[in-house]
Amino acid sequence: MDRSLDEFLASDEGDEDDEDEGEGESVDGDGHTDADATADAATDADATTESDDASPSLTVHPAESTMDWTPGGAACAVCGESAERRWRDDEGLVCLDCKTW
Repeated sequence: MDRSLDEFLASDEGDEDDEDEGEGESVDGDGHTDADATADAATDADATTESDDASPSLTVHPAESTMDWTPGGAACAVCGESAERRWRDDEGLVCLDCKTW
């Protein structure tokens, strides 16, 4: 279910009001209470779980750096020259001269 960011902002403001005042449920500008938001979140969680079961499994690849700085230098993956700063390219970490921008 698509939701507006304003809905989350209103929910967050309501939470802050509860902490500051310490009184019952807060109501946002649209007339929704914290209990409404909790019920909506539970419904969204149920829908997400059901749709996740039907979707194919996703492969997660680990993050890679885009640039490397090595004091004293390290070999460029293309030319083999030592460089302190190397950038990720198709061949691996390469020096400035070998990097295709």
